[in-house]
Amino acid sequence: MKNNKETVCHEAIVVGKGGYAVNYGYLDISEPAGKNYFEYKHQNIPNQPGVVVKNIALCAMAALEDNPDQPGTKMLAAHATLINRGVIDIHFSKIYALYKERKAQSDNPDDTNNDTVRCYAMVAGTDSLLINEGTINVYMDQEIDAQVSLYGCAMWANAHSTMLNRGAIHFIGDGSWQSYIRGIGSMDSHLQIINDGEITVDLKRAYQTRILHTAGQFGSLTNNGVIRVRTSGRIMVLGCLAGTRMMNNGEIDVTSLATFLENKVSYHYQFDPLATAMYEHFLPNNLPTCPAVNRGTIKVHLVGTELSGPNAVAFGFYCHQVGTNGETPVHRMENEGTIEVTQEGPVHYNTAEVGVNIQSVGDYPVNVKIGRWKTKARDFASSHDLFMNRSARFDLAGMDLQLTGAVFGIDKNELVYQLPASREAGETFEVKIF
Repeated sequence: MKNNKETVCHEAIVVGKGGYAVNYGYLDISEPAGKNYFEYKHQNIPNQPGVVVKNIALCAMAALEDNPDQPGTKMLAAHATLINRGVIDIHFSKIYALYKERKAQSDNPDDTNNDTVRCYAMVAGTDSLLINEGTINVYMDQEIDAQVSLYGCAMWANAHSTMLNRGAIHFIGDGSWQSYIRGIGSMDSHLQIINDGEITVDLKRAYQTRILHTAGQFGSLTNNGVIRVRTSGRIMVLGCLAGTRMMNNGEIDVTSLATFLENKVSYHYQFDPLATAMYEHFLPNNLPTCPAVNRGTIKVHLVGTELSGPNAVAFGFYCHQVGTNGETPVHRMENEGTIEVTQEGPVHYNTAEVGVNIQSVGDYPVNVKIGRWKTKARDFASSHDLFMNRSARFDLAGMDLQLTGAVFGIDKNELVYQLPASREAGETFEVKIF
């Protein structure tokens, strides 16, 4: 199934299970009607498994089928191939207006906890292949004060799928404080995600941004292209839950307009502003881990204001454990490229090339093994900007530290800086370095 190069089409391309579609033309999708619109529910919330999330969605290219367990709703269809070689523009303005209209007529118009509004440029179910060789523009053009979670998703496919961007993906507009930006990925495991092209985010407001992402395990996130992000909230460019291989061979450039945002979604966690190129968030487990490796260029700049709060942070790599009920595997990190983390603002913020458990409130020590690490020579005892943690066990025994600039005697104990465990009390957890 394909459309003509010369046409401008306002209707989505939709296939079913095992379907195949190529867009050569211009899909301009804004009306939540006909093939463009579907509804679905899901319950895969890791920290609140009983919660049912109701979604209304707009799509441009999709693999869908009727959900036999939920009459009147759809589900993502498996074994699909979707290829974009043209232009896809998808807009939030009208589907958000539809949401507002329905909410005003509901019995409980103030309850938005379990509602989301979603736009999918390309979406499919398990065992699918999504390729973008054209241009995708996701317009976050809803009202800037929108009070519901809005998920802008460029490429989304479920477990055992492959997604490849060779073209350009742009997130554009004012956004809103509950906007969730999702570049390429999904919640599932065994995803292979590659960016060989360009992805940009330029929004005034966003709650959370993930570009190459998975909340599952056993997949891979690889950036060979260019990713540029400028927005607020929490920014996690390559982001995974656990057990996923992450590699940057290209360019990642982040400007964090750090703003502390109140979380209004009950099944999400509340955190201070964060910006990082590589992010791993996990519960204790005994699964094998894959190394996070940078061979390209990472730049992260934190722009702090009075709206940031005092606890905004920025890192090249960030690793965060939740809870202590179980084993903690060894998390391996290597930098063979360049990492530059900078800041500005009314206070000094915690920034470093690697951050571990900075936003934890308990003693949840993460096992971290550093391999080859390239960085600039400096006074590590006073700079505190290489390896920073609140609780961790750093294995530096096999570290190959490659320094540029004047090099003096290095004490490995000066490479790791521990923050106080409690901001109020100032006590510290034990940090082991070996």
